[in-house]
Amino acid sequence: MVYRGSEAAPAGRVAEERRGRKVGRFCLSCGSVYPLFQLRHRGKPSFGKDHVSSTCAHEGQVFEAGADWWQPAVEVLPPAAQPES
Repeated sequence: MVYRGSEAAPAGRVAEERRGRKVGRFCLSCGSVYPLFQLRHRGKPSFGKDHVSSTCAHEGQVFEAGADWWQPAVEVLPPAAQPES
């Protein structure tokens, strides 16, 4: 099993000032990021586990707006530099 990490996180869990551009769709159940062009939760994610012994409960579902099982995946920006005093 290979885990490919990213600097992406669900938009709802990242402070507003640290959110970058949208990079995909983050499944809150399996923790994987799926590409924006992919309309369904299936196949290999952009970032996440390549091989899963038990599939996600949302496998095959459409990424519908307002669904509670996924959020947009955004880049996590580095913290702002603190001014020297």
